[in-house]
Amino acid sequence: MLDVLVPLATRFERGDSADGAKLREDALALYETFAAHLLHEENTLEPALRARGAEGARLAERLVHEHREQRALLAYLVSRLQDHPSPTLLVAREVRSFAEYLHQDMAHEEATLLSAAALPDEP
Repeated sequence: MLDVLVPLATRFERGDSADGAKLREDALALYETFAAHLLHEENTLEPALRARGAEGARLAERLVHEHREQRALLAYLVSRLQDHPSPTLLVAREVRSFAEYLHQDMAHEEATLLSAAALPDEP
C-alpha cells in the first residue's frame, strides 16, 4: 500500500490534482488497514511479550502506549480526510509523512518487539 500511496502523494504535491480522489481513497484504506494491524498486534504480540517475563511485560506496556499514540494520530489523519473531500497540499504531505513514519515504526518493531517476542522464556 505504501509503494502506491507515496508516489501518489508526491505527484499530488507536485500539482497533479487529478489524483486527489485516489489519494484520499488510498489514504483512508491505509489508515483502516493500519488500525486493524494494531488490533491484531494487541491480540497476538502483546500476550507473547507478556509471557517473556519482566522485560517482556515492559515491552508490552511500551507497545500499548505506542498504540494509544498511533490511534490518536490515525483519528487526526482520518478527520483531516473527512474534513476535506478533496485533499489539500497539506493533507498530501501528512499522508507522505505518515508513510515515512510507518516505515520507521516497522523497522523499530522488528528490531525490538519482534525479536523480544521470539526470545525463550525466562527461567
